Amino acid sequence: MYEEMLNEVLARTWVAFAPGGFRPVCFRRGPRRYRVRRINARWVDRSLSPPRHGFSVTVDTGEVFQLAYTEGEPFWRLESLLNEA
Repeated sequence: MYEEMLNEVLARTWVAFAPGGFRPVCFRRGPRRYRVRRINARWVDRSLSPPRHGFSVTVDTGEVFQLAYTEGEPFWRLESLLNEA
C-alpha cells in the first residue's frame, strides 16, 4: 500500500455536527460523490494557528482518504489517498 499525496480543495463536503464535535459524512471530488462509511482516525493539530482537524476515512468504494479542515476556512482539503501497490 502506498500514499498518494493530493492536497486538493474539495468542491463540497457534507458534515455532521454533534455535541462532541463534527465529522465528514460525504464529499465531492470532481464529478464523483463519496460517502464516508467509517472514520478510521481523527486528530487536531494545534501546533498550527488556526488549528487543523484531520480525518482518515474509508469511503463506499473501499478507498481510504485523509481529509483536513482548518478552522475558519470555507472549504475542506483532500490531503491523500491510500492505494494498493
